[in-house]
Amino acid sequence: MIRKCSNLLIIFIASLMLTSCWDYGDIDKKSMTISIGIEQIGDKVQFSGELAKLTPSKEGTEKAQTAQIYHTVSYGKNFEDARIHNDVINPFPVFLGVTRVVVFGTNYAKKGIEPYLNRIGSIYDYRKNLLSVVSREKPKALLNIKVEKDISVGFLIENMINSLANSGKTLYPNIGELLSNIALGKVGYVIPYVGIEHDHIAYLGFAVMKDSKLVGMIDLVDTDGVLYLLAEKPRLVEAIPDPEKEENIYSFRTVIKKRKIKTNYIDKKVEINIDLDLYAALQYQYHVAPLSDKKIKKLEERISEKVKEDIGSIIKRAQKEFQCDIFQFARYFRAQHPNIYKKIKWEEAFKDAAVNVTVQTKIINKNLEDPNAKKKY
Repeated sequence: MIRKCSNLLIIFIASLMLTSCWDYGDIDKKSMTISIGIEQIGDKVQFSGELAKLTPSKEGTEKAQTAQIYHTVSYGKNFEDARIHNDVINPFPVFLGVTRVVVFGTNYAKKGIEPYLNRIGSIYDYRKNLLSVVSREKPKALLNIKVEKDISVGFLIENMINSLANSGKTLYPNIGELLSNIALGKVGYVIPYVGIEHDHIAYLGFAVMKDSKLVGMIDLVDTDGVLYLLAEKPRLVEAIPDPEKEENIYSFRTVIKKRKIKTNYIDKKVEINIDLDLYAALQYQYHVAPLSDKKIKKLEERISEKVKEDIGSIIKRAQKEFQCDIFQFARYFRAQHPNIYKKIKWEEAFKDAAVNVTVQTKIINKNLEDPNAKKKY
């Protein structure tokens, strides 16, 4: 009898929990923040926002709801002060669970984005896989760009960076990853850099962060070396001139077969050894011609030389210009030499580290180019 009563009590409590929500509120009574812009304007922090307000369709409330995008801007001496001013201009409570991107202006990024990253990490509303970018233009101007088909700027930026990252052409470092880099304490990092080009929002390359402060930019055309080292599955295009006929260009798509990074500590100096094995597939050539085995060998060597140069060049910039380990080589050294890592100052050791890069390339697809084929016309 007692057991039956207990079961009935459990069913009764469960039914109450499953049929309602104690703090339920209509979704159209919330201001859903799609994107947030943060910039330093004089001695004030400027918060700009792109919000969605759901409203019932004209056919009736049973139909799908449509969203209206509107913008807000507020100022304050700090986050809390600006947030108070932001709350009083919004008609409904702000909901952060759908936020897609945080856009940092260059002025604010130079001052340091760590405080706001910690804010995101601590507030439960925010998604921890939230994307952050640095904008060349003021975030307020960027978020007010009108995009086609009424897509919000926040969704546009997230979709653009996500698409490029999935195809191996950029990185998508979320807030959780950035906080992990900050926790390591001795490395820099890069985040996507965006801007307005011909009235459209465009991906421009990487913003380089040292101590979570903006210290430089890597233009889009110079990002290959970073991607070969950091992207999970980089798929890059290499344009290689014909060894015998410079005006003929071969377009190859490269992928990494194997990437190995090994570190040493010799004569009180850090040594970083990078070994890459690449596969290359010929997409097309400017002037169609048969490919001999000899020419294939030469093209493989040229691809390897080009990739080695790209990697070496960006590492040298990191050591001399940015003066921070944006590649997280510290993680490899700490894992491979934990006792030595504790005794050295990695920031200083990285600047003078000897870096050796080895690249081997194998062309696996010649796009049906037959060296023995005879022209019919």
